[in-house]
Amino acid sequence: MKGSLLLAMLMVAPAEAEVRDRARAQSVLETARNAVKQADAKAARREEAAAKLKEAEAHFQSARYEEAAQAADGAWKLLSTSAASQPTHFTVAVDDKGSTTVTSHSGQPVRVEGQGVTRSVGPNTSMRVDKGQPPPEPRPLLGVPLPTQPANKLKLTVQPAKGGLGPVTLAWKAVEGAAGYEVELVPAQGEKRVLTASTAQLKVPLPAGAYRWSVRALAGEVRSEASPEHGFEVAEAPAKSIKLEVQPSKWK
Repeated sequence: MKGSLLLAMLMVAPAEAEVRDRARAQSVLETARNAVKQADAKAARREEAAAKLKEAEAHFQSARYEEAAQAADGAWKLLSTSAASQPTHFTVAVDDKGSTTVTSHSGQPVRVEGQGVTRSVGPNTSMRVDKGQPPPEPRPLLGVPLPTQPANKLKLTVQPAKGGLGPVTLAWKAVEGAAGYEVELVPAQGEKRVLTASTAQLKVPLPAGAYRWSVRALAGEVRSEASPEHGFEVAEAPAKSIKLEVQPSKWK
């Protein structure tokens, strides 16, 4: 009985090790795939990295998991080295729910590890990792919408309307991939307002006064950077005078 139990234990140990090695190799492969996919087509050593990745894929298919992990890591390092000449700029933000958003703007890819999964966040991509969850695939950053109306520092005269004057139309250039927009409107006097829009414009009744505003694009949990801030003034249009014409009577 003891001999049989020992044999069973010896058989289980290699199986567990193989599962662990396979999971590690698969995780490193995913990181390398993302790095190659996100690399600029003209980036230095991209072709060399792609060839290294192909080698790693072949090792993985043949169940040579340790060799696959080493080759995939080599592919990632090739692209990291080529990006080293650019300044690395990335940000990390944690919200009140414990979710972490990693945003890479330039330079070397950022490696994010969690729950046994490793991902590469390359330049111009972002990733939101929920607490206790493995890191998902990174998403491309959204472009920054550019305000177009009203022109910066424009003085508007607006007819009275219910709720104030106006409405005043705020407009901006649409961003590819955006599902909506968030407008931050700041009056010279009063509290800031945050408004949402599903299209690239928003009509808002406003009291007379001076305002500053900016807009950012939204797509799920991804938020673009805020646009450059524009300003404008709103004044009530003068009342139109009514001209009365009195016709002479035809009665005598």
